[in-house]
Amino acid sequence: MFKINFDIKLSSKDKIKGLKLPNMLSENLAYIIGILAGDGNIFIRKNKKDYRVKCVGNPKDEKEFYDRILKPLFRKIFNIDLDVKLQDSGTTYGFYIYSKVLVKYLTEIFGLPIGKKYNKLKIPQIIKENKLIIPFIKGLADTDFCITYKKNNYPCIAGSSKSKNFMKEISEELKKLGFKFYEVYDYKIKDLRFKKGYSLINKIEINGKLNLDLWIKYIGFSSPKHLNKIKKI
Repeated sequence: MFKINFDIKLSSKDKIKGLKLPNMLSENLAYIIGILAGDGNIFIRKNKKDYRVKCVGNPKDEKEFYDRILKPLFRKIFNIDLDVKLQDSGTTYGFYIYSKVLVKYLTEIFGLPIGKKYNKLKIPQIIKENKLIIPFIKGLADTDFCITYKKNNYPCIAGSSKSKNFMKEISEELKKLGFKFYEVYDYKIKDLRFKKGYSLINKIEINGKLNLDLWIKYIGFSSPKHLNKIKKI
């Protein structure tokens, strides 16, 4: 564990059910930061003094992950009981945390972006300096990556992001661990919601059983959704 130097104090107006800000950087905390880089969003509405941390996934296959993994983990690290439930008119499943001090902690210490994450995401410097990139990537992959099987049960771990530089950072770190994979940047996907008629995506595809074995050895998964897919093979 590594000491975190910060001067962020809870005010009497911002205490939420015993919230504690960790002053030690651990693998569990780095994992949570990876999760928030994947499924999380941070919002600030200064005129309404509204500070929110939101983290949601797909209710069809991620409910168990939020209930069994994230809820007890946030209790352990931040000493808060998450109100995990259906959000966004039942289209997502996860939680909101309303706390100015937690927003400041996540943005000032770890550099998580406020608002839309496009082209703002990066691996936090504090994570790099303390060599905790692997648990960070694990958190990101548990929320933002997927596992598929092609013909003859050929496995593929795929990740994508609208943040080009962030995906390049992740790619470089995976290469250091010995992974060899397909990567593409500024890939056009038809999307009529945009004026140009398409959106740009940046993705990597880590194919093959050797890569899967390497992933399980060095990084691993905690998401039941991912683990169940691997068990089928």
